[in-house]
Amino acid sequence: MTYLALRRARAIALACPLLIATPALAFDASGNEIADTFFEIFEAGKATVTGYDGVEEDGDTVTITGLRAAINDNGSKTEMTIATMSFEEGEIASGGGLTASAMSMNGVAIQSQEDGKDVNVTVAAIDIDDPVLPSAATVKAKASADAVAPSYSRAEITGILIDSGKEGKIPVSSVVAVIDEMDGELPTAGSLTVEGVEISAESLDAEERKTLTDLGYDKVVLGLSLEADWDPNTGALDISDLTISGTEAATLNASLKLNGLTREVFAKLEAAQGKPEEAMGIMQGLQVVSLSLRLDNESLVDRLLDAQAKESGATREQFVGQLSAALPMLLSAIGNPDFQKSVSGAATAFLNDPQSISATAAPAAPVPFAQLLGTAMMAPQTLPTILGVTVAANQD
Repeated sequence: MTYLALRRARAIALACPLLIATPALAFDASGNEIADTFFEIFEAGKATVTGYDGVEEDGDTVTITGLRAAINDNGSKTEMTIATMSFEEGEIASGGGLTASAMSMNGVAIQSQEDGKDVNVTVAAIDIDDPVLPSAATVKAKASADAVAPSYSRAEITGILIDSGKEGKIPVSSVVAVIDEMDGELPTAGSLTVEGVEISAESLDAEERKTLTDLGYDKVVLGLSLEADWDPNTGALDISDLTISGTEAATLNASLKLNGLTREVFAKLEAAQGKPEEAMGIMQGLQVVSLSLRLDNESLVDRLLDAQAKESGATREQFVGQLSAALPMLLSAIGNPDFQKSVSGAATAFLNDPQSISATAAPAAPVPFAQLLGTAMMAPQTLPTILGVTVAANQD
């Protein structure tokens, strides 16, 4: 429920006009062209502007105060308030859309109810550079789609708190999304950074709380960063860096290069949402160019080994020795002796001195998904060789 609430909150906060069509406009016109166009775009979706305290214009800045809105989407009820919302250098596009040099919201509160559960999300501030909001007509024309995405060059959300009642609270310091390049309505290069996702023991159920506290944590603070570049003409996708980190825990880095994800393939995959078999068929033409994973331990692996050793009634050294001795037998199911030896050696070195462990796939030539799937079914032991997989421990 918490993830769904965050997704809904982000969508509403960043893309207020992205909601599907409803019949009539309910807002009272303010007389300000920028504000009224925004209200119209907003109400072209499943939202209703239930009120606002005022609209003021100061030079190139239009500010809406005390905005209140309600959204009813298939039985899910959401109420939203925004203390202040402003547009700098706002302009009405020829097609009825809305552009500005900047759009900001302060004091955002979202109360949502779904399946009888309440989720409250508060956001201190949302700042968006170069927003382009689609026209009300465009939103209505996309009635069969989940959303009509606005574009922007940079969006920052700060001071997020997700309150799921008995399921706990999760604060998030900030979310920053940067779009460096666009291809029509599709972002093709950019980055995403999420900082300060705080998972505390009190926000978890009894079993999860015990797992966390048994590892010696009262809370874990997570972060995420992503950088990606996509060429829709050639189909080359380069996720140059995906990093997930936990303070005093570990950092996981990943990178991925694919070929074959053209504009047409992307459109087919979007159309196949909710149809996994169809999506899998479409993905058969994609090719893996390279893939890498690296885990840098701060203290998480040590905590896990200590906890497992304690549970088994052994010292950590004894437990690591037992686990290392069992690795060759455990890995024998792979059926690739050379690869098994490599993995066993790296894993043993890491268990004895848990600094870092990495795996890299660098095939001599791009490998089609169809070949990987067929190999996984017919001769899985050859996959490490086909993909050129290497595993290493404690390397800089």
